[in-house]
Amino acid sequence: MGRPWIGIPTGYDAEKQRLGLDRYYTDAIEWAGGIPVLIPVSSEREMIRDYADRLDGILLPGSATDINPDRYGGERHARLGRVFAERDRADALLLDIAEQRVIPVLGVCYGAQSLNVFRGGSLIQDIPSDVPGAVPHDRPGEPEEVKAHGVRLDEGSRLHRLHGGPEAVVNSYHHQSVAEPGRDLEITARAPDGVAEAVEDTRERFVLGVQWHPETGWRTDPLARSLFSAFVEASRLAP
Repeated sequence: MGRPWIGIPTGYDAEKQRLGLDRYYTDAIEWAGGIPVLIPVSSEREMIRDYADRLDGILLPGSATDINPDRYGGERHARLGRVFAERDRADALLLDIAEQRVIPVLGVCYGAQSLNVFRGGSLIQDIPSDVPGAVPHDRPGEPEEVKAHGVRLDEGSRLHRLHGGPEAVVNSYHHQSVAEPGRDLEITARAPDGVAEAVEDTRERFVLGVQWHPETGWRTDPLARSLFSAFVEASRLAP
């Protein structure tokens, strides 16, 4: 079989009229044997659907924005960041198509939150405000170098199998996270403060969201490499 096509929605700078995506994502997908396909989130709904109908897997990347709490029935928190309605809508459409076609999904940071909200789950809107005794989850610095905190991986989870053990150390650049998991999702990794760090599909499908950023560490981090390899391989074998 050929290299699978992996769709990745872009960011959009309305002021500069510029689409964009960190190269880490495309490099990681290419290394793992996939073909990254950038999807302009400013496209019309039918255009995004045309993209998705040709894909073998979907990678939802991180974002500098927050998901609009209206999408999960939440009140706007005082520390809610900027929202980006086009990215929210594009993710929801891509996830709907992925569900219909039963193709793999990997969500990173905002992408994991987007997956959870699409499935009817909710979010912690600001970890420092809402989680007593929270460890630092928003660490600035060079992505390849920052290791923020440990995570505990549930035994029997896909992440546990990929890592080969129950403990990992990850980077961290987020102030929100999963609160209640959505339908057919379960929390499979937590930080020392109890904050959810990963969700997985309960139906043994490759639908997985991680709160950290494996794309910045794929060159050296064994868990990141295993995660991208498994995702691209699952996409290659998708119906």
